[in-house]
Amino acid sequence: MKSPMNGNMNGSTIHLIGICGVAMGTLAAMLKERGYRVTGSDDAVYPPMSDMLAGWGIDVKRGYRAENLDSPDLVVIGNVISRGNAEVEHILNRGIPYCSMADALSRFFLREKEVICIAGTHGKSTTTALLGHILETAGCSPSFLVGGVSRNYGSNYVLGTGKHFVIEGDEYDSAFFEKFPKFILYRPRHIVLTSLEFDHADIYRDLDEIALWFRRLINIVPSEGTVLYSGEYPILEEMASRSFSRTFSFGEGGDFAYAATASDDEHTGIELRSDSHGSLPLRTRLFGRFNFCNVVAAASLALLLGIDVSAIQQAVETFEGVKRRMELIHTDDSLRIYEDYAHHPTSIRLVLEEVRERFPDSVLWALYEPRSATSRRRVFQDALPRAFAPADRIIIKTPYRLDTIPDSEQIDIDAVIDALRRMRKDAELHRHVDDMVESVFRRMDSSRKNVLVVMSNGGFDGIYGKLVERARRR
Repeated sequence: MKSPMNGNMNGSTIHLIGICGVAMGTLAAMLKERGYRVTGSDDAVYPPMSDMLAGWGIDVKRGYRAENLDSPDLVVIGNVISRGNAEVEHILNRGIPYCSMADALSRFFLREKEVICIAGTHGKSTTTALLGHILETAGCSPSFLVGGVSRNYGSNYVLGTGKHFVIEGDEYDSAFFEKFPKFILYRPRHIVLTSLEFDHADIYRDLDEIALWFRRLINIVPSEGTVLYSGEYPILEEMASRSFSRTFSFGEGGDFAYAATASDDEHTGIELRSDSHGSLPLRTRLFGRFNFCNVVAAASLALLLGIDVSAIQQAVETFEGVKRRMELIHTDDSLRIYEDYAHHPTSIRLVLEEVRERFPDSVLWALYEPRSATSRRRVFQDALPRAFAPADRIIIKTPYRLDTIPDSEQIDIDAVIDALRRMRKDAELHRHVDDMVESVFRRMDSSRKNVLVVMSNGGFDGIYGKLVERARRR
């Protein structure tokens, strides 16, 4: 049997179980680009990933069956796959080599690179994509992998020839046989820690358990490497203080501080200041304090890597953001519609605060689907209503597949709506997205400008396209 894990590419076949996940589908494309024969299977084969895989010429089988595996040299098992899966049982019984997605990334793409890992509860995708864009603009030909599609490149990955690989470090576990975060396998030389809050209640008991893995991540950074962390989180400062690496903070009052300056319709000015690198004026198309922190994080790490100042400035100014991260999907004289990935209460609040600050006189609508494993649990039930405080009108969809959550852990979404109404908020709950769309356009104040922020970490039953289509027919 060939050994693709050891670099023998000639004729090697790699099969991915759960290939239609964003990360797994991206790994499939990267492996195909490197010359491997790639196949895959999934029980949820639908656009956009199904279309992307077809475009890459990757054969995808619908459903999980032992006969889907045509004598592969290696099988990559996605983290949504568990024991009892027909293909998993087949490879275990036949002794076929297998690994996790994170292990495959490490072995095939990261081993010879200077890895820069962006980790944290919020802001990972934007910071990763921007840092990759800075290195590309500087002529470094980096590789990078983002948990969303970079609008500058029309892709969530680039395989360059340079020494750097910038990767989004997910704290979710790797596989049923690797119950630890993916980022531990990346062996980074440099890390950026954007934030740290409790999340992923389906696999972590509390914040302390997540923090333990962040401490372990810091502990594997080389002494000649870099730990750059947000100074707005005391827990990160405490962790970094124990690092053997060189450490720097960013944010208000940090080693790399910033202040927002003048803005116009397209850009906002940011002055980045540090004792080591002086003052650096930047201009960004992103808006809101949270995004400014992402810009500062990426620019600061680039300065620490010795990247030319003019390249940093050019890259920040031309960075278009990441799809589904405050992505403007429709605009006309009276209506703007933004799509965002927010599902954690902190992310929801920050996104809405940013939009309220940007459009203070508009009617701000928040449309939200509780879809993540954590948002469908009651762990954030008390915090969720307060997250919507900046919005004028809130429409929430009944939680996605709530029956898959144990009864004792399920969020009481009716209680959330009641809490919002006690806050004197205009709040509605709907089971179907068509009813949500109808409510928006029936009740929209035509005498004022309206801004819709649509938030989910999933497909939201196609509401994005339905809203845009209805807006265009007005």
